[in-house]
Amino acid sequence: MGSDLLRTRRNTGLTVTDKPEETNAELAKRAFMGIFGFAVAITIVHLGHGVGLILALGMPPLTGFVVQSIFMELFFATLLGIAFIWTYKLPRGEWIFPVLAVVAYIVVEWVLAVDPSKLAMWIAPSIVAFIFFAIGRAIWKKFPPAVGAIAAVLVALLLIAPVIADSRRGELPVKGTQGEAVAGAPDVLFIVMDTVRAQSTSVNGYERKTTPTLEALAAEGAVFLDANAPATWSLPAHAALFTGTFPSYNNANGETRYLDATLPTLAENFVHGGWESYAFSANPHISDSFGLTRGFQHNDKAWMAGTSGRNFSFIYRLVDAIGLGGVDDKGGAVVIGNIDSWMKARPKDDRPAFVFVNFLEAHFPFRQLPEKFRNEYQSADMNTLREIDQIAFGVQFGRQLTDAEMKQVHKPLIDLYDGGVLYTDFLVGEVIDIWKEAGRLDNTIVVVLADHGEVVGEHGAFGHVTPVLEQDLRVPMVFRYPKKIPAGTRITETVSSLGTAATLVELADLPPSTLHQVKSLAPAFDPNHEIDPYLFGKPVLAERFEEEMLAARFPEGAANGSGEQVNPRGRYRTLRAGDYKLVQHTEDGEFLFNLKKDPGEYKDVAKSEPDHLQQLKQYMEDALMELKLPAIDAPITAPEMPEMTEAEIQALCELGYLSGEQCG
Repeated sequence: MGSDLLRTRRNTGLTVTDKPEETNAELAKRAFMGIFGFAVAITIVHLGHGVGLILALGMPPLTGFVVQSIFMELFFATLLGIAFIWTYKLPRGEWIFPVLAVVAYIVVEWVLAVDPSKLAMWIAPSIVAFIFFAIGRAIWKKFPPAVGAIAAVLVALLLIAPVIADSRRGELPVKGTQGEAVAGAPDVLFIVMDTVRAQSTSVNGYERKTTPTLEALAAEGAVFLDANAPATWSLPAHAALFTGTFPSYNNANGETRYLDATLPTLAENFVHGGWESYAFSANPHISDSFGLTRGFQHNDKAWMAGTSGRNFSFIYRLVDAIGLGGVDDKGGAVVIGNIDSWMKARPKDDRPAFVFVNFLEAHFPFRQLPEKFRNEYQSADMNTLREIDQIAFGVQFGRQLTDAEMKQVHKPLIDLYDGGVLYTDFLVGEVIDIWKEAGRLDNTIVVVLADHGEVVGEHGAFGHVTPVLEQDLRVPMVFRYPKKIPAGTRITETVSSLGTAATLVELADLPPSTLHQVKSLAPAFDPNHEIDPYLFGKPVLAERFEEEMLAARFPEGAANGSGEQVNPRGRYRTLRAGDYKLVQHTEDGEFLFNLKKDPGEYKDVAKSEPDHLQQLKQYMEDALMELKLPAIDAPITAPEMPEMTEAEIQALCELGYLSGEQCG
């Protein structure tokens, strides 16, 4: 009988070790589990990278933005996997599939890479995903339910990590008590046109009519034609504007990435004076995570949609590249909607409002604009614009351009950037119209300015943060308040925009503060007042601290562009005085530029004009001593408080910034 059975097996082609043939349903199930397994693996890898950036940069959680990215990547990775489902019919197909998926993903990552020359950045995610997939497959063979549980736990931990990190910073309660404003006190409308440089605004003489709203405001108020920012990017620039102090004094810079509670903010001053404070912004830097919302009683948190950070995410770059992004701007329209809804619900007898607004529309990526504004000065298709935008975006993070690439991107980016400036100006006009329609505009102090500018190809550089070139430092600045500012006032004197804080305080009839390091610019609004050019709006300093993570992206000796003012490493401090600009760098030394003869800042005249160099160095030394600013290479320490009057001490006590014996 045994021999008969053996004979039967031989006749049918079976042996005792043969497995029954896999059915189509079983094959499909095995293939789907593999496809979805790889999709989960690559999604977790990209999620980990994104969350790592959020944690490293101290950004707010952006949970909704991140959760949406998870579902989008799972969907895309699954679709890509289905394209290789045929591999499961091959011998060892369960390993051929992930290898092909890795290759496909690497190709897509390369196409979308911020800097294709950095191989690890676009190869590593797929390789790590393959390793995760292999580990998951091994666990699946032993205990299948564990794989799903582990993946779910990893995703949950990654999602909750930024929330926990952010909560550890604590809330930012408004210090002091709510004051009572005098009857008829004006609203204060403080608008920042993020990343808008002066040279690209028609209010400052640009040939393209990019800022008709600013021109109209200037015709009804005052324009400063040579205003200069105290810092090169959002965090230190806003911290300076909100405290009226330079970055080396308030310690909010690229090395600390946070405005601590040492100094009172402009919002707190106005709350103490009787105003209600509001912040409307799609810029995630204007958040509790960076300390910049200290003093604001209401915050719309328009940045939670994440529209401003799409270029930092693989999956969002992908959906934008294939035309499925569906995002027309960087949050400006949402901000307008929030302001409009608030104003319509605002009681007529409400407290005067101190309202801060930030529009991020001139920021990279330049193509992320409503079609009308994107095509105002150019007509290229979106694929071309995406490529151009991505090339220049990479320069800010270490990519080195060839001459051919620079020729390819320079003019189109100028055209796109100008469209962003025009759109920002349009949004400013929308805000002004909201106040006008509410019948409140003429009893509102309005200031519109940029926090910093933008370099668009000058010196081979793009963006901001690292360069201290004039394109990054010179900004538009306009005030309007018919009760105190004569229409059509034009100020040509070089000033620091740091004087904005003291100016708003004076225009609102609040007590001045000794802490403000550039005094009020309001004297320029009085045609009978003689301005001292050596004191008015001075000192015109700017400071840039090293942003370590950004600097690390550049190879040794490389920079975002060329010249003395683009080194990503070390610290910079600049000083404007007359026609000259002094630049000091902690590693490269000091440089001097004659901006009248050399507005492009190409020729260092420090050696050929030693007398002017010495004059500016002495001016710098005197200014640092007077303002109690540390040397540019000094360790970061708490600021040294200036001498204050009894009234100022009492005001800081009431705000909660001083206590003990000083407060009696």
